[in-house]
Amino acid sequence: MLSVLTWSMAFLFISVFFGLYSQDYYNAFIFCLCFVPLAYVCTRVLNDFLIPRYLLTKRYFRFWLYLSYLLFLTLSIETLIIAGLFILVWNYSLEGIDPATMDVRYLLVGLYFVILVGVAYRQLQRSIKEQRLREQQDKIKVETELRLKEAELNLLKAQVNPHFLFNSLNSIYGLSLEKSEETPRMIMLLSEILDYTLYGCNTEFVSIDKEIELVENYAAIQKGRFGKAIELDIDLEEGKLINERIAPLLLLPLVENAFKHTARKDDAASTISIKLNLEDDFCFRIKNPIHYSDEPKGNGGIGLENLRKRLDLIYPGQNKMTINNDEGCFEVELRLMILNRELCEK
Repeated sequence: MLSVLTWSMAFLFISVFFGLYSQDYYNAFIFCLCFVPLAYVCTRVLNDFLIPRYLLTKRYFRFWLYLSYLLFLTLSIETLIIAGLFILVWNYSLEGIDPATMDVRYLLVGLYFVILVGVAYRQLQRSIKEQRLREQQDKIKVETELRLKEAELNLLKAQVNPHFLFNSLNSIYGLSLEKSEETPRMIMLLSEILDYTLYGCNTEFVSIDKEIELVENYAAIQKGRFGKAIELDIDLEEGKLINERIAPLLLLPLVENAFKHTARKDDAASTISIKLNLEDDFCFRIKNPIHYSDEPKGNGGIGLENLRKRLDLIYPGQNKMTINNDEGCFEVELRLMILNRELCEK
C-alpha cells in the first residue's frame, strides 16, 4: 500500500513538472503514463534482482555488466516511447511541448533520478527491516541463553542438595549407632541446614554470613560424627566484604569434599583447615590430608565439577578456583571478584 502511494505521488509530481512549461497537462499526463511505468520496472529489476543477487553477494562484475545492459535497454525503450508519442499523440508537432521531453540526456537523468530515489527508499526499508530482525534475533538469543543458564543452574543446585543431605544423614546415622549424646544437637543443626538450603537460598544471591553459618553448621555435624579423629582449624574472619552477597551453596561442596576424602590416622587427629579472607576479594581456602592412593584424578569429583560449572555460569571471568593435591594434602582456593557490585546486586 505504501509503495502504491509513493509511486502515485511520483507520477503526479512528474506530470506537474512536465506540464508547467506548456500548461498542457494532458500531454504531460500521457507522457508520464509511459515514463513512470518504465522507471517502476527498472526500479523493481534493481531492487529485486540485480542488487540482492549480485551487488549484496559481492558479484560486482556481473552487477555492472547487467546494469549496463539495463541502461542500454532503458535508453532504447525511452527513445521508442518519445518516437511513438511524437507520431501517435503529438501529430508530428512540437508546438507547446516541453523541450526537455525531446532531450534524451535530460530524460535519462530524470528517469534515473526517479529510479535512484526508488532504489534508495527500498534499500532503506530493507536495512531497517534487517536491523530489526537482527535485534529480534539477538534478543531471542539472549533470552534463550538466560533460560538455559537458569535451567542449568537449577539442575546443578538440585544436585547439591541431595548430595549434601545424603552425606549429613550418613554422619548422623553414624552418631546414632554409637548412641552419642551429640545426636539430638546434630539433628537440630541438620534441620537448620535443611531450612536454609530449601527456603533460605532460593534467591540468586545471599549474604556471605549465611554461607558462613552453613559451613559452620555442616562442619559441626561432621566433627560430631568423627570426634577426636578430626581436628578443625576454622578461621572465618569478618572482613570488609562481610555485607556483600554471593551465589548460594558455593562453599558447601568444598567442605563436603574435604570431609569425605580426609585421611584418618590411627595415632593422631587429621586436621581440616578452613580459612576465609574478606578484605580484598572473597578468598576461601580449605585443606585436608589425603592418602596418596586416594588422590583425586584431574580436578576432583562430581561435586567440584558441578561447582566449576556454576562458577562459570554465575561469575564468568570473575572467579578462580585453584586445586593443589601435592604432598598428601588436597587444597582448594576459591576466589570471587565480588567487588563488582553490579554483578552481586542483580
